[in-house]
Amino acid sequence: MTLFKPAWLGAILFGIFASFAALADDHMLNGMNITKPFNVQANLCKLNPGVSEEDYDEMLDDYFDWAKKNSVEPVFVRQKPVFSHANANNPWPYDFVEFLAMDDYERWGKSWDMWLTSEDGAALNERWQSLAMCNVKQAHGLVLYADAEAMQSDDDRYVSWNWCTPKVGWEQLEQKHSDYVTDIKNYSAGMIGWALMFPHTGGADSPGEFAHLAIYPDIESFMKRRKMEANGGWRGLREYYQTYADCSGEQLMSETVMLRP
Repeated sequence: MTLFKPAWLGAILFGIFASFAALADDHMLNGMNITKPFNVQANLCKLNPGVSEEDYDEMLDDYFDWAKKNSVEPVFVRQKPVFSHANANNPWPYDFVEFLAMDDYERWGKSWDMWLTSEDGAALNERWQSLAMCNVKQAHGLVLYADAEAMQSDDDRYVSWNWCTPKVGWEQLEQKHSDYVTDIKNYSAGMIGWALMFPHTGGADSPGEFAHLAIYPDIESFMKRRKMEANGGWRGLREYYQTYADCSGEQLMSETVMLRP
């Protein structure tokens, strides 16, 4: 994958946030100011032999206590595949994927410094590595639409991912996304959130330069959206794929919210 050149990424972030306030239902979500870019850490985890998810979650509870004590609590969610791109020749390689989000980049950096150098943080880190092999990535998260009430009251939901690489300049792509947000507000068809994610560290093998994330309260809502596409909405998707970006196609993940600061 060809990663964003810094100047282009800067233009993308500026363009999105210059117009963001008009696109979101609320400025705060799970304690984060989503009118600003926020950091997202992805842990792609495979449990070690003989380790159960319950064993892992015992460690996670201790991590949550540690994060609260040190005032570095992230929004923490876990995802597992429901309808994935995996097949017999391309199996899903992880037991789950965790996402840790925080709107304060420096504070998230501080959490890593404390995790690696403090006595209790280092002990938890060693315990974490004894339980699972997790590939850790960092990305910018950008919320373009959120039903804040629904997002903050639903701990078990579904997220579709679609990785894309632009075909056009960001000004054109941003305008298309802005039009789509208007469509979501008028004809949400069950979607309670829409966001973009841009890898910034450790993402050289990502399947695209950015990802669309669409969030649904249940699979019924996800299928309601598919019905809309089947009954004419496919024309908009075809235009987007032909003109604006090359995309890999959607896959659906279950998502469990495990911590809200």
